Amino acid sequence: MKARGQAWSKAAVAGAAALVLWCTASRAQGAPDEDPVPLADKPAPAPAPAPAAKTTKLAVLVANHKGGDDLPVLRYAERDAQRLSDVLQDLGGFSGDDIRFYVDEEAQDVLEALDELEVTIAQEKGRGHDVLVVFYYSGHAANGVLRLGDTRLGMQELKVRIESLGADMRLAFLDSCGAGAITREKGGTKAPPFVMTVEDNLKARGQVIITSSSADEASQESDDIQGSFFTHYLTTGLRGAADKNDDGTITLGEAYQYAYHRTVTQTAQSRSGVQHPTYQYDLTGAGDVVLAKTRGADVELTFPQELSGRYFVVDMDREIFVAEIEKVAGQAQKLSLPKGEYVIKKRLDTHLLMSRLEARNKGSFVVDESGMKKVEFDDDYAKGTPLSDSDFEDGLGWSLGIGTGGQFVFDEPGTNMFPPIVFLTVQTRATNVFTRHLQLQFDMGAGLRQHTWIVPELGQQYDMIYSQVQASQTILFNWDLGPFTLGGGPRMTALLVVANYTGPKPLGQDAYFFHPFVPGLMAYAGWRPTEWFHVEAQVRGNYLYMVNDSRHLAYVEALFVAWLDL
Repeated sequence: MKARGQAWSKAAVAGAAALVLWCTASRAQGAPDEDPVPLADKPAPAPAPAPAAKTTKLAVLVANHKGGDDLPVLRYAERDAQRLSDVLQDLGGFSGDDIRFYVDEEAQDVLEALDELEVTIAQEKGRGHDVLVVFYYSGHAANGVLRLGDTRLGMQELKVRIESLGADMRLAFLDSCGAGAITREKGGTKAPPFVMTVEDNLKARGQVIITSSSADEASQESDDIQGSFFTHYLTTGLRGAADKNDDGTITLGEAYQYAYHRTVTQTAQSRSGVQHPTYQYDLTGAGDVVLAKTRGADVELTFPQELSGRYFVVDMDREIFVAEIEKVAGQAQKLSLPKGEYVIKKRLDTHLLMSRLEARNKGSFVVDESGMKKVEFDDDYAKGTPLSDSDFEDGLGWSLGIGTGGQFVFDEPGTNMFPPIVFLTVQTRATNVFTRHLQLQFDMGAGLRQHTWIVPELGQQYDMIYSQVQASQTILFNWDLGPFTLGGGPRMTALLVVANYTGPKPLGQDAYFFHPFVPGLMAYAGWRPTEWFHVEAQVRGNYLYMVNDSRHLAYVEALFVAWLDL
């Protein structure tokens, strides 16, 4: 299962280089040292090469959050698959119609999807096209078996099925615990592969399988990046972070190297232990697969060479972390993104730096750290919960509410001058006051009822219309728990109480009134079904001092309030 919460082989590189040199030397040594062949005896020029075949790119992306009753439900499997889908479409030349997405489906559904894919591949091959297939899985696995809900799919069965699809090139990415079991049979290794070019003409044929962990390791999710470590760094690499030679293309080898190093580094100190991606490949031909072309992207985001540190990029429109950059001073780094609205944040030891980027039009943008806003860790508005526009407002946000409820006065025993009343209230609230967790509320309320005041010691009763008006200000501290919110804080109320006598009048007075300032407390629990509307249950209590120059009493209010969030 996934637990909550990278290195090129120098010998392989050297070996590959030596192999190229050896082949070059052998070809040179094999040329005979003799007189040139007479012109008349030379063979006719070779015919011009046939036009390059078109490459059709197809993908099957599978995400499953459940692995059975004995395993916890994953939070980010679908998000991980969506991130890869976005990159393949933005930068990899894949059409959205050629990416097949399966979320929380069973094992048989996946096999049927591969059957349908095989038919499509045969049709494309019949048109003379080369075919590249990407298969991706994010979900639970154990003991060499993918666990899709209550169903099972053996990794070796999946491997054989992918091999039999008939595509010229097959790339498989498995992001699950113990996924390395699929590469172990023929010696999967913790090092990046040497693979082929995926351009309009495939120069190699075969299959590459890349997994997020070895056979006996856990693949881990992170609330901080809202996804799995491996897929997060794989997609970040494909967006430009892995382009070490700055040629505008991201090869599979570059993406794997970047994902490997970042995954190992970030999981080394986790509770579940270090996580090592693995690979297995079986290829003929030469080259290195180009999975993404970053030049010409809608939005180019540059981190200047003087910057250093760990930066996150959050896509506000899709509510996901799209990239993470571990920036080293001295070399500029670029990311390629679709048009949209983003938040950029940098981690420091004591706080965050955050800024907002409007990139609705195609263009190039440069990260300016001097213009980023200092934010406390607790006020990180791009962490954990889904994002909404109000989370990113630098200024105040406002809400308007209307509600109703009841008020009850704790009076002295035997006295009923202050009856319970139905209360109506209009409220306005300012959010993001200094920090995301501080709110200021202003409200007004009123209530009245016809009442009889009985004075037992005098043997008298007085009929009245009892009314009350109040205006209050409250300082609230709030905590967001997904769609739910809790809050509370102190309040001060200006109160006006009026009793208009309709019968006998005590002491000849037509009315009695008083208007004190009274302190109190308020607490609320809210639920937000949409970004612009939420509802709350409120409880408020106030203490009245020196009523009638001698009495002390208190009252409580219970209210239901509906809010429009502006």
